[in-house]
Amino acid sequence: MNFPFFIAKRYLFTSKSKNVVNIISYISLFGVSVGTAALVIVMSVFNGFEKIVLDMYNSFDPHLKITSVVGKTFNPEDVKSILLEQKDINLYAEVLEEKVLIQNNGNEIIATIKGVDDNFNELVNFSKLVVFGDSVFENFNGNAVIVGNGIAYNLSINVNNIFEQINITAPNRTSKYIKDKSDLVKTAFLPIGVFSVQAEYDNEYIICPLKNLQNILERENEVSAIEVNLLNSENMEDVKSETQKQIGDNYIVKTRLEQHEFLYKLLNSEKLAVFLILVFILIIASFNIISSLSMMMIDKQKDIKTFWNLGSSEKQIRNIFFTKGILGVLVGSAIGLFIGVGFSLLQQHFGFIAMEGNFVVNAYPVELNIKDVLIVEITVIVIGLIASFYPAKVLTNRFLKKV
Repeated sequence: MNFPFFIAKRYLFTSKSKNVVNIISYISLFGVSVGTAALVIVMSVFNGFEKIVLDMYNSFDPHLKITSVVGKTFNPEDVKSILLEQKDINLYAEVLEEKVLIQNNGNEIIATIKGVDDNFNELVNFSKLVVFGDSVFENFNGNAVIVGNGIAYNLSINVNNIFEQINITAPNRTSKYIKDKSDLVKTAFLPIGVFSVQAEYDNEYIICPLKNLQNILERENEVSAIEVNLLNSENMEDVKSETQKQIGDNYIVKTRLEQHEFLYKLLNSEKLAVFLILVFILIIASFNIISSLSMMMIDKQKDIKTFWNLGSSEKQIRNIFFTKGILGVLVGSAIGLFIGVGFSLLQQHFGFIAMEGNFVVNAYPVELNIKDVLIVEITVIVIGLIASFYPAKVLTNRFLKKV
């Protein structure tokens, strides 16, 4: 067995004295364990919240969204012919969006009306998003609309009441400016259902049949976007690149991540900020490693002298205490990983810590990610290497000069 490792292991595991040096060593090991566990747990909680937020958005967003570079709308025929040749594409839906004024019972709100074709229900499983009223998409025709939950609440909309239709006002396509009523198109719609995704969409969208909206806006055979779902969402970037290459520069293809680029950046920035704060706390806690290792070397001066007299080199003596410090970090981080991973798995599967107030989930969401666990372990080891190297090198040189 390697001599420095053998002595370091004995110092770490076989010391029976209960002096201050050993107590401080246990405290440093405890600090590493707590810091490691905290990093794993906090990262897992952030993953859990991120998954909830993204799942809410993803339930309404397609894998890919194709829009025109010039103008609000385009003829979809050329793009559709290219999409039909893509093997990785599951299905696509044509949509037309327009900002409109919605009025009901003296209340009014600016929102977006989204005309969708028959594939849209399968694309996002829209029927499951309908929380009240008619959720049968096949019966969704004529001047029927399904409104977002926030819009329904703000306008006091009464669903499936033919005597309380809502008025939707949109700009007239032939008018360059809005001067009077002739520059606007006003249409009555019957709300047949209410859908709910999350607040941003619930307060923004109402859904109607594509053909009907095209007729009202005088945009026959025109769409504002084609929304695409893939057979495998992990291939989004590859399919996006291939599709963009085929349809040319007149169109923009965005992945699900790019459709909400700011949201993804915000979530990642928050997670990184918290990670760095906890790493900083762990660095402060690593001073316990330096102090405990320094005090042990002071306590073991006689041993150092003995090793030197027996022919050990300066490097071997330095490696004894350096190895002892690293072993302490590895043991502490292993205990921390066991606690952090165990806690995260228990919370993930059993949810024993509940959320207070009205939230979309009853318990704190946790999503354990192996990649995060590896990052935490590598970070702890790097901090431990630095904290162990300094006292081992400096004090070894100092003590050997006195021999």
